[in-house]
Amino acid sequence: MSPRPRGRAAPCSRDDARIRLRHAESFLLVADLVLSQADDPLLALTSVASSLAVLAGIAASDAACCASLKRRARGSDHEEAVAMVQSVSPGGEQMARDLGRLLSLKDDAQYGVLIVPMDKAESAVAWARRLVEAARQLVVVAP
Repeated sequence: MSPRPRGRAAPCSRDDARIRLRHAESFLLVADLVLSQADDPLLALTSVASSLAVLAGIAASDAACCASLKRRARGSDHEEAVAMVQSVSPGGEQMARDLGRLLSLKDDAQYGVLIVPMDKAESAVAWARRLVEAARQLVVVAP
């Protein structure tokens, strides 16, 4: 049996871009709500907000790639997703930086045994917000 290729891309449309943008906006909305309640010491809400920010960033990157490139990353190698969003124009360089930052936090936020500190959670939500805004410009404003 031959090994499965790691890199995958899937074709997508402007309609797909709009759906992924709605997902991204929804994840970001809930991340903001959770972060606003993160002062409860009995809960790990900063980790939850960070995890939602990661999901928002991934969905926003998908939306931007669908709108600009007509394809999105579907493989397990996150670096391929970062490289793909980097080729989006305009704004791909900043989007790639923000997605890379979010993906570097993914493991701790979603699977870690430590609680993500408040300053990291706030940064994650800010990176996700920037990605969502950039995707919105490509999906809603661009032709």
